[in-house]
Amino acid sequence: MKKTLSVFALTLGFLALMDLAVAGVLRLAEAQGRLGGLVQYFEYGRSVPGKLARWRARPGTRGNLFDVAWRSEIVAASTERFAKEPESIGQVIRTYGMSFTSNILRPAAALSPQLTLDQHVGPSASPNFTYALFLDDRANRRPGDVAVLGVLSSGVPALAALSNRTWIFEQPAPFTYPVFRLQGDGLERIEPLIDSAAAERALTEDPDPAWTRQLAQKDAFHGWANFGAPWLDVSPFARLVRRSLATAHVAEVEAEILAGESFPYEEVLRRILVAFAETAHADGQTPLVMLIQTRDPVDADLLALARPVLERHDIPYFATAEHVDPRDPSGFLGDGHYRPEIDRMFAERLREILAP
Repeated sequence: MKKTLSVFALTLGFLALMDLAVAGVLRLAEAQGRLGGLVQYFEYGRSVPGKLARWRARPGTRGNLFDVAWRSEIVAASTERFAKEPESIGQVIRTYGMSFTSNILRPAAALSPQLTLDQHVGPSASPNFTYALFLDDRANRRPGDVAVLGVLSSGVPALAALSNRTWIFEQPAPFTYPVFRLQGDGLERIEPLIDSAAAERALTEDPDPAWTRQLAQKDAFHGWANFGAPWLDVSPFARLVRRSLATAHVAEVEAEILAGESFPYEEVLRRILVAFAETAHADGQTPLVMLIQTRDPVDADLLALARPVLERHDIPYFATAEHVDPRDPSGFLGDGHYRPEIDRMFAERLREILAP
């Protein structure tokens, strides 16, 4: 028994020394700008609070998403642009989406010089983000505009999230958005308590337990695996373990949502689409829904989910899955975006819908 305990203690001691050695090598490599890929590999395993703290402390570092896509800042910039916009500008396409919609709409607008493109986007934007942004930006549209709502298939489970920080573990951009829940025949909007980069930074000086509680109670993806015990980030080994646990946690929550077990995402999304079109029509604008199907086979089938309600309510839409099979990997780049030639083909097809 004593021999077994001695071997166990020696093994733990050896592993601890190895962990310390790896941590030292990573710190030295990062300071010297070497072994970038290896350093980043271990960085992916930091807790969400740990990643946000590093981004907060290092604002100029590559891949820092701390200040990206805060709705209050997007709307403020939109208000400033709108104030300078001449009323005789003609038809404007006001888009609320993500990089996928931008990659299609930019060449589509270039093919139709009479159209002006006004974009409002966020990385991996979920439908609740794009819809909330559309609502918040209402004062910055005119009758005659085309309002475009982008829906990304990989973002559908995030209808149950308040922030990208909870469901994109490796790149947890902290920008926030509401959760929409069913209420009678409509939707209840649950607004996050933090809505700006400045408010997020202030949390280091004045921690807000109410925000922590809201994330834990209202965001389906919040959990110990991605948020708990950030002090373990000092250990490269612990980061590897956390990365495995956190990505598995997120995948499990996504599967539960898509199975209809924990959140009525189908009905919430359908009501969002109808409410989007009704708001646009009430303001004298033309609504257009863009259904962007990514290559991940576990994603929600947007066309099957949304087409019946879009056709029933006569809402114009453009669906990538009607033009390219998302199961064909040849249509995608390594980062998951469509190839430029595919986006140009989408633009040609979309131009037929946007033509005045």
